[in-house]
Amino acid sequence: MSNDPKETGDEPVSAEQRLELLEKGRKLDRILLFALAAVLVMTLVSWLTIALLSKPEVKQENISAGQIQGLQEQAAALQKQITALEQTSRQHGDQLGSLHSSKPAVTLAKGDNRAVQQQVAQTLIGQEQSFQLSLAALKNGMRDLAGMIAGSRSWLSDYQEALDKQMADSQARAKHLQKWAASPAAP
Repeated sequence: MSNDPKETGDEPVSAEQRLELLEKGRKLDRILLFALAAVLVMTLVSWLTIALLSKPEVKQENISAGQIQGLQEQAAALQKQITALEQTSRQHGDQLGSLHSSKPAVTLAKGDNRAVQQQVAQTLIGQEQSFQLSLAALKNGMRDLAGMIAGSRSWLSDYQEALDKQMADSQARAKHLQKWAASPAAP
């Protein structure tokens, strides 16, 4: 019997007979494949067992007396450097301590407080004015955008109201800062 489905004599081979012939041929192929896989697995297991049970070779390096002496000299030089660095660190710490004790704390006189208060107020007023300019530019940009977009403009009034509220709040803060800058400094 062969694996090729051929017609024997005059009668044709049916589909079932062809299928049986192919299955018989495949059974032999499967058996051989499983046997080969088993042999490979056994080989791998034996290699792993040998690798695990064998003792690794330990190489001991012979260190010469000259190398030991060189390492000892390097260690001594490093120890001297560490000692010098520790001494320098202590000196810097002492100098820093003397600077802290000799320098008095800075206290502001009443006139100084007034100048600082005015400077802070002017900085904050400048920031509020810059914020107001940004809001005005945003408001103009939204109006221009509304002119470019077709359709309802109801959304523009919502944005205008929100920007007007922020503008009023910023102006109120700026007025409060101006009053604070003009008032005498708090003790």
